[in-house]
Amino acid sequence: MTGSTTRRTRRIALSLGCCLATLGWADLALAQDQADEANTAEDGIVVTGSRVRGEAPVGATVIALGRSEIEASGASTVDRMIKEIPQNFDLGVSENSRGQSGGSGNIVYGNTVNLRGIGPYATLVLIDGHRVTNNSRSVDPSILPSLGVERVEVVADGASAIYGSDAVAGVVNVIPRRTLNGAEAMGRYGISDDGKFDEKALGLALGKVFDRGQVMIAYEHVERDNLSGDDRAFFTSNQTAFGGPDGRTTRCYPGTIRAGGVTYAIPAGGVTQATAGSLVAGSSNKCDIQSRQDLFPRQKYDSVNGTGRFDLTDWLTVSLDAFYSKRSFYRRSAYSSASVSVPQTNAFFVRPAGFAGTSYTVDYMFKELPANDSYGFAESWQITPSVKVKLPHDFELELLAGYGKTRDLSESYHGINNAALNAALASSNPATAFDIYGGGRTDPALYATLANQIFIAPTNGRLKTYEARLNGALFELPGGSVKLATGYERQEFKVALGSARGGPTTPLTFRNFGRSVDSVYAEVYVPIFGSGNATPGFERLELNAAVRHDKYSDVGSTTNPKFGINWVPVDGVKLRGSYGTSFRAPTIPEIYGNSNNLFVQNYSNPTGGTITGVALSGQNLNLRPETASTWSIGADFDPLPGLKLGVTYWDVKYENQVIANLSNLAILGNASIYNGTNILYTGTAAGAQVQSYINAGIGVVGTLPVGGASAVTVFVDGRSQNLGVSITRGIDFTANYRTDISANDSLTFNLSGTYLTKYRVAVTPAAPLNDQLNLIFNPLKFKMRGSVTWDHGPFSLRALLTHVGGYTNNIANPAQSVGSFNPVDLSLTWKVGDKDGGNILTSGLTLGLEVRNVFNERPPYVNIAPSGNGSGGYDATAADPLGRVFAASIRKSF
Repeated sequence: MTGSTTRRTRRIALSLGCCLATLGWADLALAQDQADEANTAEDGIVVTGSRVRGEAPVGATVIALGRSEIEASGASTVDRMIKEIPQNFDLGVSENSRGQSGGSGNIVYGNTVNLRGIGPYATLVLIDGHRVTNNSRSVDPSILPSLGVERVEVVADGASAIYGSDAVAGVVNVIPRRTLNGAEAMGRYGISDDGKFDEKALGLALGKVFDRGQVMIAYEHVERDNLSGDDRAFFTSNQTAFGGPDGRTTRCYPGTIRAGGVTYAIPAGGVTQATAGSLVAGSSNKCDIQSRQDLFPRQKYDSVNGTGRFDLTDWLTVSLDAFYSKRSFYRRSAYSSASVSVPQTNAFFVRPAGFAGTSYTVDYMFKELPANDSYGFAESWQITPSVKVKLPHDFELELLAGYGKTRDLSESYHGINNAALNAALASSNPATAFDIYGGGRTDPALYATLANQIFIAPTNGRLKTYEARLNGALFELPGGSVKLATGYERQEFKVALGSARGGPTTPLTFRNFGRSVDSVYAEVYVPIFGSGNATPGFERLELNAAVRHDKYSDVGSTTNPKFGINWVPVDGVKLRGSYGTSFRAPTIPEIYGNSNNLFVQNYSNPTGGTITGVALSGQNLNLRPETASTWSIGADFDPLPGLKLGVTYWDVKYENQVIANLSNLAILGNASIYNGTNILYTGTAAGAQVQSYINAGIGVVGTLPVGGASAVTVFVDGRSQNLGVSITRGIDFTANYRTDISANDSLTFNLSGTYLTKYRVAVTPAAPLNDQLNLIFNPLKFKMRGSVTWDHGPFSLRALLTHVGGYTNNIANPAQSVGSFNPVDLSLTWKVGDKDGGNILTSGLTLGLEVRNVFNERPPYVNIAPSGNGSGGYDATAADPLGRVFAASIRKSF
């Protein structure tokens, strides 16, 4: 932590009794001016991790991102800023990768927070300390514009005793801006050095602070281009150049004939019966099966938020926060491909020499048909008014009511129509037959009928929340005031899960679900030793106890406690610890499923290439809530002026954790841990499972291999399941040092990271614990960020190193050691003029230049086949495929 952090903390302690302990983000130096404004704007702030007014969470630390860090960040949206902290893992709900648990439901390509990497739904995201509407799955922090955010606070510690469900790994609180007095405009443009990607952002915020309150409104427009896998050489099936296998498919354009056990590559110019002699026995065409696919989609953000506060009297205050957000996306998909049976009745049938059969198979990529791209949006809004009443004896009563709605929509209109395709392949009429031989003789009017299968998936959510909060001092001890926070909350959530899958006229149908939650909580802060009775060995000793009871309308009740302690034996040394239990109710889509289908998918083969398999989606009415116990111990040290050190050892035991393997296309690499679980079937057992579900009336999405269900050799039960247990342990650390090297110059060094010591998982209650630490698509052992900042008058130069440690790719056979990823960023900021300067052009003007990934470090090679859900030749959860990016920004305050 920086020296400015300590000075600010002491002022808060003296004026408000608040100790804000921060454990950091690399380049974390809490903005002194903005923090002071926030504290004077609201008398007695509540810090994330505690409900007690004026007190930081006891036993835990707060990772804080203030206005200066938001402005200095190279990230264009709030969710990407949060991704930068080492404790956050890009697993599951991510625009980059949908292959892990939770990814299958992320059909609108949003991002959320996954602290500790233990699950995308195990971190609670709040706005200004209260819950917000969502798509019944997760909250994307980008719903607020960065210009409208005062700060972001992250507590990487179990907090269900404070906030309820979902706060297993921790809580993220995005706090809207309430201190802006004037106007602020910003613009930013970035482009990759190869010109294949660019992003732009424009925003404006207006605010007024007056004697009895404030008002603020902010708007931001962000556009991020897509990045095609075709533009990155490492996203390839043929990985021989990197020392890997050639996993290219024979499902190409032109295709490969398989007749009588012999393959024949169709020539580039096509083949007819007259030129059948040109077919070479034993030859085949090979290509990338994921050709054309985006690594991440094109995204467009429009977001606005507002805050307001007015003191009606000295004891009565009304407040409001509200937001509206719409994020649109467009994702390019790979060309459809399949192995299809072509009978001799086909009008363009070509019979290889010596073949006497009546049909054969052609491996084919349908490049002449429109690709099944997906597009849609995620739209949400909420308004949360509140009333705060000052009561006698320094108590406050606060009443809140929130109302919001969410609309998500994903659409695609060009899935293969298997019935129409088979009919066209069997047709003897050239006007209605499909030419699969590369001659271009298919009637173009036929294309629309062959690729007309739709998938429309809307999610409509509505949230009503009611809160009553009581907060104040109970009595005085020699060490300070004993404080109480207690309250009641009610949530009423309704969601409509819509689906239309099939032909163009398939009707859109909705399934409607609802859930209500009633909660009561209490938290007590007890200062045993403080400034009033400090003694050697006990400069400060603080205890905290919290308990919360939640009653769900559908999954039962739960009670969760938490205890914390801070001990300062001498100035500059703080020891802390916490213990608590947490709870997560399964989401409605986890229980009832987003759909009920059999999906034909391409699974990564551990020996290279892909295998066609089938996964089942649907409901699991036996799904149980997740529970966890968490504890941590840590210490913060101020050994020298300007030097701050912190370390935390933490432990999370997570039971009944919900996982789903619907989008896990790398599951074959971990087949052994699913033995006896009825989740993964291979060989003839897989085909039998597929046939049994088809017989039960479950529809097939995609094209089964030639031979139907009996030819399927991989079957995955992709429905949500309860794990037995996962145990995660690790160490967080931070080091911050600031020194003045002249009257006009200072240097700031920041280092923060997380080092995991254990991650063991039992897939079922009866299964043994398996060590999954530092394995691909699991929490990695070591992540770190370090920076050096040189402030020279109005100029600030920063160098930032991000380190993602190496790990083992056990999906490959043999297992592969993957190298680390170490991009370096450089940024230069010039504060041209102060806000109050006399020159209208330069006053309040700040210019910025940035180079991300200065050395254009490429993601380390990962031996895994390209997947429709992310990764391929690289690991999308651990490395950025963009490469070097140049950016320029301008910011103007009025």
